[in-house]
Amino acid sequence: MAITQSIEQLENDYWEGTDFPTGLVERCFLYRKIPIGRLTPEQLRTLISQQIGLRYLIPVAVKILKQNILTEADLYEGDLLASVLEVGGTFWQQHPAIRFQVRQLSIDKKDFIEQCNDRNQFRQLLKKMDAFASEG
Repeated sequence: MAITQSIEQLENDYWEGTDFPTGLVERCFLYRKIPIGRLTPEQLRTLISQQIGLRYLIPVAVKILKQNILTEADLYEGDLLASVLEVGGTFWQQHPAIRFQVRQLSIDKKDFIEQCNDRNQFRQLLKKMDAFASEG
């Protein structure tokens, strides 16, 4: 996989765009043109939460999360991880090796998150991690 290529290039799928119904659609349109190695955590989170380019973006997100499990994209601390954990089961069935990495990361970093000063802030994230880790 070339991190110098965009989702458009990797998927050979070029969207036409002039009138965008929402700002979110416009952002996704623009982010698909950026080489995946240059996407910010915010852009990654947005695309992943919209189920766009997952097979290319989840591995990039995992690399970021291995460095900082609580990477804040633009909403709250840990939102990049939350978007990865919310990806549908079909993707994980098709990519078991990536699923294993995310599951292991969730297990390995759970204690770290539980020991954070404001554990309540991460209650929902911890629930998502537990659910993901306990699935098949």
